[in-house]
Amino acid sequence: MNFKEIQKKHQYITDLILTNEIIVAIKELFSFASNTKRQYHQIQIEKIRDTYSNILKHSFTGVTDPERDKIYGYVQRSLLELNDKIKECILTETSELTIYKLKWSLEKEIEGHSDDTFSLINNLTFDNELDKILKNNNIDLNQVQKEKSKVVSRQDALKELFNILWLTDSYHETEIKTINSICNSEKIPWHDKSLIVSAITLSLLRIFDSKKFMSLINFYYITENQVWQRALVGIILALYKHDKRIALYPELEKEVLKLSKVKEIDKQFEAVIIQIFRSKETEKITKKWEEEILPEMMKMQPNIEKNLDLENILSEDFSEDKNPDWEKVFEDSPDLLDKLQDFSKMQIEGSDVFMSAFSRLKHFPFFNEISNWLTPFYKENEYIDMIVEKEETNLSTFVEQLEKSFHMCSSDKYSFCLNLQMIPESHKSMMMDMFNEEMKSLEEVQKDENLLNQFTLTKSIITQYLQDLYRFYKLHPYKNEFSDIFKWEFDVQYSDFFNQIITNKQVIRNIAEFFLENEHYDKAVEIFKVIEKTEESNIELFEKIGYCYQRLGQYENALKYYHRAELLDENKAWIIKKIALCCRYLNDHKKALEYYKSAEKLDPENLYIQAYIGHTLMRLEKYEEALKYYFKVEYLSPSNEKIQRPIAWISFILGKFDTAINYYNKVLGKKINGFDLIHLGHSYWSSNQIDKAIATYKTAFEHFKYNITEFSRSFMEDNEYLKIHGIKQLDLKLMKDLIANINS
Repeated sequence: MNFKEIQKKHQYITDLILTNEIIVAIKELFSFASNTKRQYHQIQIEKIRDTYSNILKHSFTGVTDPERDKIYGYVQRSLLELNDKIKECILTETSELTIYKLKWSLEKEIEGHSDDTFSLINNLTFDNELDKILKNNNIDLNQVQKEKSKVVSRQDALKELFNILWLTDSYHETEIKTINSICNSEKIPWHDKSLIVSAITLSLLRIFDSKKFMSLINFYYITENQVWQRALVGIILALYKHDKRIALYPELEKEVLKLSKVKEIDKQFEAVIIQIFRSKETEKITKKWEEEILPEMMKMQPNIEKNLDLENILSEDFSEDKNPDWEKVFEDSPDLLDKLQDFSKMQIEGSDVFMSAFSRLKHFPFFNEISNWLTPFYKENEYIDMIVEKEETNLSTFVEQLEKSFHMCSSDKYSFCLNLQMIPESHKSMMMDMFNEEMKSLEEVQKDENLLNQFTLTKSIITQYLQDLYRFYKLHPYKNEFSDIFKWEFDVQYSDFFNQIITNKQVIRNIAEFFLENEHYDKAVEIFKVIEKTEESNIELFEKIGYCYQRLGQYENALKYYHRAELLDENKAWIIKKIALCCRYLNDHKKALEYYKSAEKLDPENLYIQAYIGHTLMRLEKYEEALKYYFKVEYLSPSNEKIQRPIAWISFILGKFDTAINYYNKVLGKKINGFDLIHLGHSYWSSNQIDKAIATYKTAFEHFKYNITEFSRSFMEDNEYLKIHGIKQLDLKLMKDLIANINS
């Protein structure tokens, strides 16, 4: 089995167990275990099967067993854990993946030396204290470094501890003792604890273990800045991934539910979840709209309307506007769009501007160590020390400022510093001066705006950490060996943990609003519809659901919700215009006109309404009336040149050839296209100006690059109108061939 097959089989068995298909799960697990070299797994499956057989045997004897449900939960837990172990065993034994080769080596290395894990803590604490003592007493650090290199360095100890905690499947007494010592130690600095949190998070996302969960929760509760925020991210990611398993572990479930009592937990969850979606740039609905929905919508319209470019007559697309009366969620809720974004979008938004630039700067040896991708940036880091010592330019102030900066995530800060070694000294000094001045300016702005409140800092840490994770999952050379968390749907509204922990329903509303603002209409409508179940008479909610469906091209669904909003306020212009729009797209032009006329009464000078009444009348072939509306738009907006095209076209249809010729010449004076040239030719021909018609057709044919097929298609589209204007079918054919012959 290859990697994907193993993962797929493991997930299939997990789903069977969680949906109570135990007999099938046991059968599949036997098959799965046959891929390992160990008989141990089959023996364990047999034991679990015997236990389950006893449950089945006694379930319908008429005797109630108070322990049955507890034993059933034990069976599920045991099968799930065994399924995890079998997957890891197969991958470790057979996989050629680099990560599992490292895991295999690590297991062999620590076999029989489990206490070494705990002893690594001494390197973290002693080495750190020693550095402080040496610096305070002006002792020669270079000489000491030589002595220290003879033993395991603090950095090496940290690296090794990261790998052990990351690649260990189930934590036992040694690992828990180690983690608890780190968590509670006042000697171990925040950046080391943060890295340990990342190791536990990656381990828990790789394979479930309730002890890993509890470890993250403990780190969260110590509330040490920079550490607890990372623990929170790990908790939320793991809660989503293992949502259905948590209830099988009563002690863990109890601790998870305690989180709901934490002050501001709702704001914290919201900040993490929204930032995760900010990072999922590739999943924006805009791409689907542009590549799938819009082309399908265009197919619904007659070719003539494509050529007339009716939808772009006005500078803004009236059909897509949001309701100006909707509550400005991000203005009224500083939790969602803090003022820090106003001067530094680079730091907050998931679609960060630095991703593409720094993706090219991950080739340094520093990034050969997986732990370094998630190491927080701090000025004492030995890699940074080496750069500072080597450089002629004094980088100390720069590094200190960079550590405080909200602009870049840690991974990019390291890339930036490592890349400084490649920059000429003259440029480097200038860059440092500019950067330091910029940082001073930012600090002043932060003070003036009172931005450095605790929750703003918390969100900044969360953002930077998720950006580090984003780079790890998207740019690491072994990225294909990980399950990319940023490809998850992350539909938390359906998760048990979310609904149990988050009691403030405004959080889910804010997530929906975020999706709406960022054009993730499919996700927004899902969440709005969950909210709808508890808010049956909310006009704004109905409007927004309708709007999402409209943007998704689901006009019948959109119409349904717009009508529900209409029942609550039948004189609201925005709703009326939206209903008219959907009717147009559904080719119900009579109904569309009815609603546009209603909107006109409420807002008689609105250009958009006037233009779309003209469009609808044209579809209903009420050309005289349509022309009046188009002239009104031209009068109210004389600078709008696009309105000239439909005026020219309708004038031609109505036999007003002088007007048509005048307006087509105006249009062609701004931009030439084959469609306008052909219709100018038609106008000349219909008014017996044969020579001008031929010359114009010739120019049109040149514009079509002498493509007879394309020219003929456009030329013959209007034969019904030419026939009305006295031009015979045979003459039309002869004219077409004449033009083709002239240019052949």
